[in-house]
Amino acid sequence: MVKQATEYDYIVVGAGSAGAIVATRLSEDPKKSVLLLEAGPADRSMWSRIPLGFAKILFNKKYMWFDHQTEPEPHLNNKRYALPHGKLVGGSSAINGLVHVRGVPLDYSTWESQGAKGWGYHDVLPYFKKSERDHRGAGKFHGGDGPLGIELARWQNPLADTFFDATSRSLGVPKNNDFNGADTEGTGYWDLASWNGKRSSTSLNYIHPNRKRPNLTVLTGALTTKVEFDGTTATGVIYERDGQTVRASAKREVILSAGALQTPQLLQISGVGPAGLLREHGIDLVHDLPGVGENLMDHVQVGRKYTTSSEWTLNQKTGNIIKQGLTGIGYFAGKRNGPLTIGASLGGAYLKTQPGAEAPDLHLHFLPFMPAEAGWGLAKFSGFRIGMYQNRPLSRGTMHITSADPKVSPAFLFNHLSEEEDVRTIMAGMKIATQIVDAMPSNLDIKEIAPGPVGDTDDGLLDYIRTTADTGFHYSGTARMGTDAMAVVDPELRVRGVNGLRVIDASVMPTIVSGNINAAVIMIGEKGADLVKAG
Repeated sequence: MVKQATEYDYIVVGAGSAGAIVATRLSEDPKKSVLLLEAGPADRSMWSRIPLGFAKILFNKKYMWFDHQTEPEPHLNNKRYALPHGKLVGGSSAINGLVHVRGVPLDYSTWESQGAKGWGYHDVLPYFKKSERDHRGAGKFHGGDGPLGIELARWQNPLADTFFDATSRSLGVPKNNDFNGADTEGTGYWDLASWNGKRSSTSLNYIHPNRKRPNLTVLTGALTTKVEFDGTTATGVIYERDGQTVRASAKREVILSAGALQTPQLLQISGVGPAGLLREHGIDLVHDLPGVGENLMDHVQVGRKYTTSSEWTLNQKTGNIIKQGLTGIGYFAGKRNGPLTIGASLGGAYLKTQPGAEAPDLHLHFLPFMPAEAGWGLAKFSGFRIGMYQNRPLSRGTMHITSADPKVSPAFLFNHLSEEEDVRTIMAGMKIATQIVDAMPSNLDIKEIAPGPVGDTDDGLLDYIRTTADTGFHYSGTARMGTDAMAVVDPELRVRGVNGLRVIDASVMPTIVSGNINAAVIMIGEKGADLVKAG
């Protein structure tokens, strides 16, 4: 039996990086009622507040979707791997590695050239700024009074400085401590989505301060199972909560912000998608939209691993219970500028692997820790990693439902490294990493442990890459913007061919942005909310 719920002006499905923003901004008008549905719990974990706490929460099934994995990837030696992502208010912004980079202007001019009119760099820059309270203050490239605190990495240490020096000297690139400023090329510490050493997220910085608005209803533990239509007009959704099945009606619009893995699934099981696929699973067709679930993208990442005698690694600073205790005391009682304030990466570089390239095509990460062989702990020795991925990969994949049941995982195939340019770029990146390490001081006693001798030949290196490559957690593109036949949403983010339905999340990216995508998803949330307000 389906229970009828209250009618709202807007229903937002998914309280993640974008959805929490959309619901907050729409509820700024006290005359408009907003329902925000989130399948996961509220963001109450202490570990989501501490930047390095992502390592504790990242594999917690309470806060993460874990029922998705790839199909065997043909160009990664037929490997399958998991696709975890946030399942709580704040979504991945509440559990990710905090690196806050926007990409490069070329990303957004590319969007515009592919039909996303109004999404060029100068169009989206005001929305990046609107979201930010940047440590540099307001200026040409940064916002000074937005909800999200953004600061430079607080744990700046000699090993990282040595890495940046070696990168700059060996490659002839500048130091850069503002990758969101005038130029992205160079090497330095990342900006992090944190403030005074505490995580910034769309949960903490958008929802929490506005949670008591009478026109904003936030329901956690609410799994949306279907968008309902009257003809081709979206009229509401069906969701499950506390053992009940509930129908909620939308007077104005339904907005899908469930992320690039689940938004297209919800579209398909609701009757919007490739007609043949939907008929195969007994789903009544609302609108034949062949692009739903196509154009699946991610940054596939690889890297090199090293041991070092340096004391400036997490392994050394938190290697036993005494050091862990001192680190914790330093964080909670001090200025919050120690190892617990880092994200998934301390710093890195934007590099060009080909002379004359229009923009950097390689994203390099310096990670001052060595994980244990199994699990998510740290190795017993001091080490670091140099991780990397191609900024704008050409390989594209698909997401197809395997059942009409929303609780059954779709089939995900990314086709990583299926394009020769993708292979060339990541091979060049692995060789660049060696060049940088060779330029670091010998007194650090750096020794490579992976790939080691296997990577001494191109064939061996490529096999290592195909064997060890894994997700960058940057799923995107499955309901892309555009005006061609395979586009799913128009530049106003309205689903093509139906009424009263939009997508506002990473699904709409025509191409993946150059780097960690969360800043761009936040921008999409801000701009998307304004598009909804404009009607």
